[in-house]
Amino acid sequence: MAKTGIFLAIVSVLLFSAVHAASTAYKWVDASGKTIYSQTPPPVGVPYQIVEQPDAHSSSLTNNSDSSLKDQVAKADEARAQKKEEQQRLAESDQIKKENCAQANTNLTALTSRGQVTIKEGDLYRKLTEEERQAKIAEAKSQISEFCN
Repeated sequence: MAKTGIFLAIVSVLLFSAVHAASTAYKWVDASGKTIYSQTPPPVGVPYQIVEQPDAHSSSLTNNSDSSLKDQVAKADEARAQKKEEQQRLAESDQIKKENCAQANTNLTALTSRGQVTIKEGDLYRKLTEEERQAKIAEAKSQISEFCN
């Protein structure tokens, strides 16, 4: 009889441990920005959080748990939206840099392929002096190094 009681106690502890272990989840963000929830830890080197899940057999879910989960989902959605906006800003910035690079290359070609350069100021045209042309060439080269890298 005593052996049966000890056996039942050990089985109970093992079952409780298994249920408790199954209630642990890991949360991390993968390389594409997607939030992952899993019962197995992420790959080595990936920062993560341990998220305690309520016991599946427990009826003690409260509105606080539901609202906490909703808050986490809302925060994740907000973070995803902010990341998307940042990616759009970077894409727009890259496009502007690309356009500026092309314009700087066009300017440098125009300044170096001809002997004398004429520019339009308002409604009038005038020829650049050699010093002005050299200054504009230096400016175009500076813009190329800034926008074309």
